[in-house]
Amino acid sequence: MNVTGIIAEYNPFHLGHLHQIAYVREKLNSDYIIVAMSGDFVQRGTPALLSKYIRAEAALLCGADLVLELPVQISSASAEFFAAGAVSLLNGLGVVDQLCFGSEEGAVEGMCLAARILNEEPENFQALLEKNLKQGISFPAARSRALSEYLCTMRSPGEENLSAFSDTLLSSPNNILGIEYCRALLRLHSNITPVTLKREGAGYHDLTLKNNQAPSASAVRAFLTETVRQTQTSSSYKDFSALENMLPAASLQLLKNAFFNQEFLTENDLDLILHYCLMGKTAEELTEYADVSPELAARIINCLNDYRGFSQFAELLKTKELTYTRIQRALLHILLQIRETPKEFSFGRVLGFRKSASPLLKEIKKRGTIPLVTKPSASAKTFTPDEKKLLDTNTAASNIYESLICHKTGRTFVHEYQKQMILIP
Repeated sequence: MNVTGIIAEYNPFHLGHLHQIAYVREKLNSDYIIVAMSGDFVQRGTPALLSKYIRAEAALLCGADLVLELPVQISSASAEFFAAGAVSLLNGLGVVDQLCFGSEEGAVEGMCLAARILNEEPENFQALLEKNLKQGISFPAARSRALSEYLCTMRSPGEENLSAFSDTLLSSPNNILGIEYCRALLRLHSNITPVTLKREGAGYHDLTLKNNQAPSASAVRAFLTETVRQTQTSSSYKDFSALENMLPAASLQLLKNAFFNQEFLTENDLDLILHYCLMGKTAEELTEYADVSPELAARIINCLNDYRGFSQFAELLKTKELTYTRIQRALLHILLQIRETPKEFSFGRVLGFRKSASPLLKEIKKRGTIPLVTKPSASAKTFTPDEKKLLDTNTAASNIYESLICHKTGRTFVHEYQKQMILIP
């Protein structure tokens, strides 16, 4: 049995994701594909465009065999903690042979070397990092420069050419995340082999849509946001034709259905609830939440009278030292009352699977070190306090997501414990 793991958000599922699954099937000869997917909130600190169940269905219809949820404490964390949690989940299943991820680099050797250096922090690297930090640049920039300088000084046999990776290695989002995956695998002494697939199509931050080219998820979201804005000011029909050659047919149909039924969220849907959560808080209370530094807490208090909405407030709080994404994550953590990121993954929540993948599930049950959860209400009765805390926080977040959807659509609320897994023949 050859099993490949993929870590993803699928926000939404597009041609680039389909290409990755095809690569895993055809080039890695995988019998099964397990996806560790973000739940209802994602790493940039916002709600996922579509619910985790819709995105899990898209993944299964497009070739995945099993979709497991990354709980909100992991899915909304910074790259290091996001990667550590996701890799821990896949490693705990006991069946994953390789982890496949996209990158701008397209070669895993330099990423593994960078991961080893960042984990071990050799003395010369530490000195270079300290020197760069004293120049007043941000930590990510200082670390990138220190790694580049350190790689250029290496003369070990077989590593001379790896300095070629140094110029762009830590300058691209998917490279950075890939290195964090490799770091997590090394820390766990995992037997999972990292495999990277060169990112094709639009760049990570590219907001343009080009026919028959894999778009960035950001471009698809930008298009949909503009579509919603236009239809709110007119009676025109939502036109998704621009996406027909950029999303797989199954994913596009699910997206259309969700939009026609108003079953989607953007950061603007958090405007009122976030304002409520911030009012009455002191700076000291705000620092209890993950990613909220004393400096950010002070800015939140000082700027609160100018609050107009989630996105506007994040932009207002942004400084040279605090990135927009970091601030969004901090605001989301306040809203969802997330105070810490768990250090260990003790269970895998199943969002959906193919019925033909039953041999995979049996093998996980036999070889895994963590249980698979299919009925959270039942599992909660046997969980340790730490496990139940992880489950409860994620359940509360999913119920908030559901409440916001119900407010838009007028449909009846369905508690997270009552939601059904997605089963595909």
